[in-house]
Amino acid sequence: MRVLVTGATGFVGQHVARRLRQTSDVVVFARDTAKASRVLGEGFDVASGDLRDREAIERALNGVDVVYHIAARRDHWGRPYSEYFNANVTGTQNLLDAARAAGTRKIVYCSSVGVLGYGFDYRPVDEAHPYGSKLNYYHETKKLAEETVLRSDLPVVTVRPGWIYGPNDDNGGVTQMLVKLAKKRFALVGSGKNRLHPVYIDDVVDGTIAAAQSEAYGEAFLLLGPQVTTFADYVEAMSRALGVDAPALRVPYAVALLACYALEPAWHVKNRIAGPTILGDKPPMTRDSLAVVAEDQVFDTSKAERVLGHAPKVRIDEGLKRTVDWLATTGRLPTDVTGRLQRQAASV
Repeated sequence: MRVLVTGATGFVGQHVARRLRQTSDVVVFARDTAKASRVLGEGFDVASGDLRDREAIERALNGVDVVYHIAARRDHWGRPYSEYFNANVTGTQNLLDAARAAGTRKIVYCSSVGVLGYGFDYRPVDEAHPYGSKLNYYHETKKLAEETVLRSDLPVVTVRPGWIYGPNDDNGGVTQMLVKLAKKRFALVGSGKNRLHPVYIDDVVDGTIAAAQSEAYGEAFLLLGPQVTTFADYVEAMSRALGVDAPALRVPYAVALLACYALEPAWHVKNRIAGPTILGDKPPMTRDSLAVVAEDQVFDTSKAERVLGHAPKVRIDEGLKRTVDWLATTGRLPTDVTGRLQRQAASV
């Protein structure tokens, strides 16, 4: 079988492409072919192109049986709406049009649980929950792209992963939290009693491939991990994986929210005047990143198990251990933390 993966230089896409390489001929569609080769290594056909170029997509689809559309403009504070719309909505429409012309047999579209927002009508949240309102640019354009996909008469199955973590997520939320915890620069926001439902990358890959093996066209499936936890317990598990003390400092939610309202406009001014390199291009906390850790989020994944036969396997402690083992090789952790982790690994 010959498959095409978009977004294969990104976190999720590279994991999907590597897994598929075990059983299929894999074409990766990439703007930066040198980066694709560097990230993925040998054994992949790399097709050069941009999702804004339908002709390039059609050329890449030649002989392809199944498409895994993972590419997206990932959520990053401060980017203009047009960037998200062009990549996430226009790019997806171009892919669908090209797939129709090429007669592609099946498409798996990777969406996000973020299309459901945070102000849930009920919990646990399932696939029948309505789309959220007042979404950020990323989730709004992912919602628009998902609506485009679900309206299509093409053979498309949609997956909606939750808060993903794991190795190679260089700029992901969990990675950033682990680095801050290791450097003792992290504070717990709010009571910590709100629930979170993280998912390890291997479970996302399993669910995505299970979707491709189904014929549940026009359906969407939530992909979350096997455990629900609280924010406080999640931070405790991260600290345990790193071998550091859990943070003692707590910041009331209202104080953190007020800080976000002050920091965001201040950072816009700072970026215009001083540039994005000084202090980084985004504030240390934004309203979006606050919502991720402070809202009560729990999901019902029984549809994926019932229809796709997919049940997540990687529990939080094991997933965080694998993530920390990778992070210890990147040079981003303090030397004392890295040394302690290496000694622990050597003693096993």
